[in-house]
Amino acid sequence: MTSDTARRPRIVLDCDPGLDDAIAILTAAHHGDLVGITTVNGNVGIEHTTHNALITAQVADLDVEVHRGAARPLIAPTMDAARIHGATGLGDVALPQLRRSAASDDAAAFLCDTARSVDDLHLVAVGPLTNVALALRRDPDLRSRLGGLTIMGGGAHGGNVTSVAEFNVWADPEAAAIVFREAAPLTMVGLDVTHKVLLGDREVSQLRSADTPVSRFAADLLQYALDRCREFGLEAAPIHDATAVIAVTHPHLFARSSHPVAVELHGERTRGMTVTDVRPPAAIAAETAPPSHEVVWDANARAVIDLIVEASVNT
Repeated sequence: MTSDTARRPRIVLDCDPGLDDAIAILTAAHHGDLVGITTVNGNVGIEHTTHNALITAQVADLDVEVHRGAARPLIAPTMDAARIHGATGLGDVALPQLRRSAASDDAAAFLCDTARSVDDLHLVAVGPLTNVALALRRDPDLRSRLGGLTIMGGGAHGGNVTSVAEFNVWADPEAAAIVFREAAPLTMVGLDVTHKVLLGDREVSQLRSADTPVSRFAADLLQYALDRCREFGLEAAPIHDATAVIAVTHPHLFARSSHPVAVELHGERTRGMTVTDVRPPAAIAAETAPPSHEVVWDANARAVIDLIVEASVNT
């Protein structure tokens, strides 16, 4: 169960909704103190990701501001994951008419200002890292003002959009390289762990049985994700972004260790790879190693899944 309010981490969620991002918003609001949402181009375009963040907050009746962010990567051509998330990002889920609007169109400024004004703030970035890189340009001391920085992205042992690159890093590798280089230490909740946290028919049934507006919304999101996964021969869906949120709110459920990580920008086949040096520390030359980060490898998957479902049932 969620700990009392005094112990709940204060979270800003930087996201690109997206099916699993929407579930991550619900998870962060239930298990953390969600103080703001920023949106970024990623799974779909910025107009859609901002709309989807606003509609998720509206469905859950969350008193939280949404700030529109970067409309394109720093340098790379704009890509998306509409094949997985649907043309507008939330699949074919029936949505109410939107009654909210974004609080600003400057997510980077909101991140910088909030890091200065909110003590022990944890930034959880579950989309491409464009907004975070732009915030670091404005305030190179941003990382020191944060209580923590966790990203859903990367992976030490493979990718999901290429053989070695995970989507969020691959979609804006220049931004990711800036963040990994200039915002150490961060926590990388990558495919190594998120591919172990799989939701399926059991969880859809639990959500439908709760029969609340939020649980029905989450059930529809998860069902669409499952249907897409089954097109690839998979019987369950990784809910990547909500897993990263639980890694912040319930860190004891995860196994992690510290390793140098760098983002590859130039390889013909490896662009967007998070190159993770898992050699013993004594074998790594300190003068040439990139910054070290906490890499999350494993989780108590059943407990994490139950917490994700709990959030959508009880928010």
